[in-house]
Amino acid sequence: MKPSLHAARRIVVKVGSSLVTNEGRGVDPDSIGNWCRQLAALARDGREVVMVSSGAIAEGMKRLGMTARPSQLHELQAAAAEVITISTSAR
Repeated sequence: MKPSLHAARRIVVKVGSSLVTNEGRGVDPDSIGNWCRQLAALARDGREVVMVSSGAIAEGMKRLGMTARPSQLHELQAAAAEVITISTSAR
């Protein structure tokens, strides 16, 4: 870990969608699990850890049956919102 991170109380990790998805076929549970284990180790050390990713678009595309990545902003937002809606209702 870099010296500047040793004193950090909060760490935000941005993970690209290619690192959490199955080549555009939706979220990869194994990859998410690996990230969670690594971030949990930081949390056990007393740090607040936040992971953000653009993987919501890829998962939303899968759930909406889209075969190609949309180019229009409103379509990208709809794909991401599909995941947010499902995640919120699952709580």
